[in-house]
Amino acid sequence: MLVKQYAIKYNPNNKSKLVIPRNKINSTKKWVEYSLDIHDMSKLLMITNNLHDKFTLMQAIDIAQRKKDWHYKQDNFDIRAASTVLQAALNASKKF
Repeated sequence: MLVKQYAIKYNPNNKSKLVIPRNKINSTKKWVEYSLDIHDMSKLLMITNNLHDKFTLMQAIDIAQRKKDWHYKQDNFDIRAASTVLQAALNASKKF
């Protein structure tokens, strides 16, 4: 993804009015998604030279980290499944 796409996805002004019950959210999958996004954004942060983009990425990383932490605390979070999927995804991305 590009910096602009992460900026849109993790926009702090994007307040959704949709309320989904906690038990309907798969916290394990969302935790993996945010972990992969944080990993990719950290790589982009080291590559980019534009200060505006760096600031935008740092804000997006902060928001993604807060969301990741929230999902970690939920009852339906499974650390074994999450770590297995995350490691598989990271290993698969290294092969390509």
